[in-house]
Amino acid sequence: MLAWNAGGLRYLSPMDRKPAHLSPYIVALLLFFLSGTFALVYQVVWARMMTHVFGSTALAVGTVLAGFMAGLALGSRVGGRLADRSDNCLRLYAWLEIGIGVAAGLAHLLLQRMDGVYPSLHGLLEGSPLPLALVRFGLVFALVLAPTLLMGATLPVLTRFLVSFPSNIGERLGSLYAANTAGAVAGVILTGFFLIGQFGIHPPVYAAVLGNLLTGLIAALASVYIRQPSTSPSGADVPDDTARPDESQSAGTIRLVVFGLGLSGFTSFAYEIYWTRSLVFLMGNSTYALTTMLSAFLTGIAAGGYLVRFLVARVGDRAALFGWLQVSLGLFSVVALPLLFLVADPPAVGKLLSETATRPLAQILSGFAVAFGVMLVPAMLIGATFPLAGQMAARRRDNAGDAVGRVYAVNTLGNVLGALLPGAFLLSWLGIQRGIVAMAMLNMGVGLVILVVRIRQAGLTWRWRLALSALLAVALLVISQAPLDFRFPSEGEAPHHETLFYREGPLATTKVFRDPNSSEKLMSVDGIVIGGTGNTEFKQLLLAHLPKLLLDDVSRELSVGLGSGILAGESALHDRVRQITAVEIEPSVIAGAAWFADENHAVLEHDKLRIVGDDIGNYLRTTATRFQVISADEKTADEYASNGFSYSREYYQLLLDHLLPGGLVAQWVPATLPPRQYRMILNTFSGVFPNVQLWYFLPAWKRGPFNSILIGSHDPIAIDRKAIDARFRGQPEAFASLRRYGITSADTLLPHFMATDRQIRRAVADAPINTFAHPRYEFYRPWDYARDRAEKVLANHEMLLRLKRKAMPSILAQQTGTPGDLERLRQTMRAEDRYLVGFARFLQGLPMMDTYRLFDAILATASWNDSLRARIYAQYVHLASTRADPAERAMLMRRARQLYTDPGG
Repeated sequence: MLAWNAGGLRYLSPMDRKPAHLSPYIVALLLFFLSGTFALVYQVVWARMMTHVFGSTALAVGTVLAGFMAGLALGSRVGGRLADRSDNCLRLYAWLEIGIGVAAGLAHLLLQRMDGVYPSLHGLLEGSPLPLALVRFGLVFALVLAPTLLMGATLPVLTRFLVSFPSNIGERLGSLYAANTAGAVAGVILTGFFLIGQFGIHPPVYAAVLGNLLTGLIAALASVYIRQPSTSPSGADVPDDTARPDESQSAGTIRLVVFGLGLSGFTSFAYEIYWTRSLVFLMGNSTYALTTMLSAFLTGIAAGGYLVRFLVARVGDRAALFGWLQVSLGLFSVVALPLLFLVADPPAVGKLLSETATRPLAQILSGFAVAFGVMLVPAMLIGATFPLAGQMAARRRDNAGDAVGRVYAVNTLGNVLGALLPGAFLLSWLGIQRGIVAMAMLNMGVGLVILVVRIRQAGLTWRWRLALSALLAVALLVISQAPLDFRFPSEGEAPHHETLFYREGPLATTKVFRDPNSSEKLMSVDGIVIGGTGNTEFKQLLLAHLPKLLLDDVSRELSVGLGSGILAGESALHDRVRQITAVEIEPSVIAGAAWFADENHAVLEHDKLRIVGDDIGNYLRTTATRFQVISADEKTADEYASNGFSYSREYYQLLLDHLLPGGLVAQWVPATLPPRQYRMILNTFSGVFPNVQLWYFLPAWKRGPFNSILIGSHDPIAIDRKAIDARFRGQPEAFASLRRYGITSADTLLPHFMATDRQIRRAVADAPINTFAHPRYEFYRPWDYARDRAEKVLANHEMLLRLKRKAMPSILAQQTGTPGDLERLRQTMRAEDRYLVGFARFLQGLPMMDTYRLFDAILATASWNDSLRARIYAQYVHLASTRADPAERAMLMRRARQLYTDPGG
């Protein structure tokens, strides 16, 4: 470069071109912020990919995360030693960032090819849990070893770079840690709220790779302009302008603090799991809710890492400070969750959050507010512990990198255990509340031990001993008052409901509760009702019996999820069914199903049923068994989208691959989904299965589930009126539960048929496809779900009615019988068409009595239709139950009995 000076034009070497105000501190913070951002992009995306490959059981998720963290721990240990030997740590950091980019790109390419490797290993190990866990850990560790090792090395390298300059190490390390965690928050928010939904899972990784390479280039350029001071050969203590004479700690005290940091790393991951499991009852279990919770947790850690710098500069006895932080962490963790549920009404909070969905920023901020209510103070205390311990360990400039690397490795190894033990063991043993108390006792125990040691070492007065005794008494009091019998609420649960079963399992919380007034019994998972009697029963019966009405060979059946067991129990009634395999990922659901023995015909004791404890994706990828019938009852909420894999092209392909010739898949899809989501599912499903049918079963009341059933198969499935009637007659006791819904013959079933694949594909050709690479279902538009429920139903209802009118002529043309029988079927189909129109008017606000007069007129055109009669009868009964006036209630019941007969007896 040429420049003018007093002597004229001359060449400036790179060492001469030094910006006047290029601060090493600011440069390090900027670089580490970017590093944290890109690291969390990798972690979020890779966690999704590895869960897809290895399964989403508690043990699988734990081993995946543990493998990732183990790489960080090893990298921090190696990086610390390299940093102390380097005379230009900023240049070393540049190479690390470039290496992360290259290694992460290669690791991502390898992860994309794991689908074919893991199933083979699973087969060789014959599904043995412990060997599989070790294989999963080894594979993850090997796949991400290079990038995570390099990521782990960045902190000690930058720390070593900063301590080369005169400064307060505690302040610098705290700020550095906070900047990295703040970058992690940015990475989580960008990836979870925008990048994956907009571009899919692969482009964010490639963008992060490019970002690491650019960060490396920035660091390399900065290393040219910033000279790192040489280390004094004497290895003098690190200069600290705010140091106090009494702050030096013995090596034994520092080892005790580092050990405490390892335990704190273990408890911090456990807290994160427990709090996330708890907050789903308030915020839901959507991808966005989980992203918000993780972001809030990391924000608290970043704030703690930054704020501790002020304490480090002013507190002399830093070991005692660490002890106080640990005791405070335990105390605040015990009281935070019960306090939130004490002052907040969960349904009201959930409603408030759902109402903000039309304003994405408001939704994010309100979600942060709820998560902060539980996690802010404990997360800040967690964030403060590492910089404090790191500052204590890094007492000498010449080995500061190694010291910080060693401390970070210990903390991260604690994270590894925290990723493994809660899901694999502690949650099943202790549950959420007792688990939090156990972690709190660990924190307080470590803190009290350190405080006792410091009191003895310092010879403090009796006042300090008295204060410590008072602290211990307060801690024991708080723990003794912790509400260990607290039970999370469920949707639709009222104060008078009786809880029959409650268990906080490794992946979800299961509750079985009953209404003593109506004897309605329900099962909820994480607060969402997934099965039971009442309104939820119908979909289970449809999934159990519709395939048996369409097929002759139903000998081998796969049930995706066990739920209450009613679906499997109804299927087991059929003599043609020889074996039912139910794949259920959550053990507490299996235990809860035992409380439905009367309703599910004690199916858990039936020799036809085989229960597999696994997630359905992993099971299908690792088994060669094929089935005649696959029934899929997905867990779905009206307020948000979750469980997106169950509506993906990859999932449907797995189902298709496991069908025997002539078999079918039956999947329940609620018509209460936003139209965009509903059409996406139809397009994705019909794009995989060569032959598709769509059935639609309206509820007896507008709040009931709007059940649509997708049927997919290799070969066309005949809709033969005579064959269906023959199956009804062949084993009438097996279909007995359908009678109360009026489905007693082919003429009552066929009006519920909506469309074939031809009509569906034309109607939804412009809808997006949901795939694993681009999970559009999970990364939804929040305002779609904010629409009024009736508005969403009406839009889907209108589309289904159009499909039905196009499909009806071809279905009628396929039927055989006497002219009178065929005319009767046509009249039944027309009556159902009119009923669908009338129900839409009902949803739009047609007065109640006008609605029933309309339905009366419709029924008069097909009075033999048991299905129509059952729905109208149930509507009158429901209307009567809502009337406070006994005379009016009696009149409505009398009208119901006069006009209709209860098909259920």
